[in-house]
Amino acid sequence: MAKRGRASALGKSLSLSVASAARDLRSCPVSVELPVACNDWIAVDLVEKDTGRAAPCQVAKSARGVTLGWLIDDLNARREKIYLARPARVEKYKPAVVVEDLPGQGRVDVRILGKLFTSYHYGPKWVRPFLYPVIGPSGAQITRNWPIVDGVPGEHKDHIHHKSIWVAHGDCSRIDNWSEEEGHGWQRHRGFVKLLSGPVFGQIVAKNDWCSHSGRKQFEETRDMRFYALPGGERLFDITVTFRMTQGKVVFRDTKEGGLVSVRVASSMDVRNGGRIENGYGGTNESETWGKKAPWCDYSGRVEGKHVGIAVFDHEKNPRYPTEWHVRDYGLMTANCFAWSHYRPEDKTKGDMIFKKGAVTTWRYRLFVHRGDAQRAKVRDRFMDFVAPPGVAVE
Repeated sequence: MAKRGRASALGKSLSLSVASAARDLRSCPVSVELPVACNDWIAVDLVEKDTGRAAPCQVAKSARGVTLGWLIDDLNARREKIYLARPARVEKYKPAVVVEDLPGQGRVDVRILGKLFTSYHYGPKWVRPFLYPVIGPSGAQITRNWPIVDGVPGEHKDHIHHKSIWVAHGDCSRIDNWSEEEGHGWQRHRGFVKLLSGPVFGQIVAKNDWCSHSGRKQFEETRDMRFYALPGGERLFDITVTFRMTQGKVVFRDTKEGGLVSVRVASSMDVRNGGRIENGYGGTNESETWGKKAPWCDYSGRVEGKHVGIAVFDHEKNPRYPTEWHVRDYGLMTANCFAWSHYRPEDKTKGDMIFKKGAVTTWRYRLFVHRGDAQRAKVRDRFMDFVAPPGVAVE
């Protein structure tokens, strides 16, 4: 959330100014807490002061008050843009992100600007929830189909637990909630806290219990997924994972078999098929990125002749930021900050993380689905949008 600036609601009308600092802003999410005098606002008309162009925006209410969010889509470096905001009686913008639950099929569809982007699969037939498909620019499917869909030519059939985009860890106090080998753990869907469609973003907030193979509950997870309405085919979404140790102490033990956000890219994107891995420090491919710390990691390659990629951003407030990456030339990319004995065996240290009973711990990530490689897509700038969003001054 952007920092709150000077606040004084003058005559139920506000001026909001955004400065772009040292980088261009393109489809950058921003938000601001409105003054207390705006707590009765249920919808907002937002326009650019200079052009009069309407800017789709979204109101969110909480115990703290009213937050207004929108996308900055065309602000050059070191420039300022001023918006005028006034209350509206009803929401004037149609949802650009539509979130639809299909309980009979055990999934929630996410449509952006009328087209399917992804689905959240939570049905009991699956060992763990996951996002699939993931549709990128020009309709390119940027994650692997197998094992959800079989028979796609050229796909590698290894690691049956690598289901598109998922959250898992292989040693939670000796319970394997990563693989699907004999005795594996389960993530059981317990319900939705929120399913929201909107003009700027859609949101899925799901509750999951992490369980042993026999079904004994170990702890609770809240998975908050926010999908933004980027134009032009590129996609941006946030995954926030919160663990609550409701049953007792849990140790996330040192293992490379895990990742709190994991991606298996389309097989044609693999480095072994001509793709490219790049991290936030300039390392490329597995030899320079596996087990290395970095604030972000990107995987790009070709799908059906289109050059596309997906980046995962670590947030600076996450435990052990910047994370290490378990990323492979065969198509896996996962943020795993626990596998120290595997990454640096010479240090003779363990990456175990202990969570006491009652502990609540949150990790935040942003994923960016883009055209081209990390350089062409300006992934570094999009990462900075995540960790250092522009401030919004309220007058």
